[in-house]
Amino acid sequence: MGSTRFAELFDQGRDAFLSGDVPRQEPPLEGGGRWGLTVVLRPEPSVARRMERMTAEAMAVAGGPHWPTGAEVSSHFTVRTLEHYRPNVAEDDERVLRYQAALRRASARVGTVRLELTGLTLTPASVMLCAAPSDDAVERFAGCLAEELAGDGWFEAGFTRDIWYANLVHFTGLPEHPQALVEWVAARRSLDLGASVHTSAELVSWTFNGRHMVPATLGSGKLRGSAG
Repeated sequence: MGSTRFAELFDQGRDAFLSGDVPRQEPPLEGGGRWGLTVVLRPEPSVARRMERMTAEAMAVAGGPHWPTGAEVSSHFTVRTLEHYRPNVAEDDERVLRYQAALRRASARVGTVRLELTGLTLTPASVMLCAAPSDDAVERFAGCLAEELAGDGWFEAGFTRDIWYANLVHFTGLPEHPQALVEWVAARRSLDLGASVHTSAELVSWTFNGRHMVPATLGSGKLRGSAG
């Protein structure tokens, strides 16, 4: 399923960039549907640096002032988005306290998550790093999180992620060199980039730093449950 979906995304991205019909990434406004509080898996430093290098290569090929979302400070794999964007979130916010508790409970039920990093793909809005779960741990974690959130999981109720990925570059418009970008990604669709191993998950909020979105950790949970 994942490889097929990533191939479909590449075709959509290629067509968008070669036709010039590319959505523009902009900093979120309050109430927007993207960049709300999120449960994520953050890569360990060595993997994050590898992702940052790949991000820098993609940015150089594309040309232009795009968002380096795959930078070490911001690289992540999204497990679940919890709500619309809020620019200011208080530490004692009641929803945040419930999210934190649900994350801890869900994390305690699932063991280490391992994602194999298998190559890149292109979407109309981004360059993606594709991941393939080594087992069912990440899907089980997503399911446990949904159960523990209960009604607080309304934002993605009925939605199930069928692919796992990290966005490396979000585009603020058409790259200066769209053909070169398409060719560069195409040459890296199958690429062994190692594995990203996760022993914890984080609840994060997002802020635009003038160049791209960066996370602030509001809570975390250790993935210390059963491995299967």
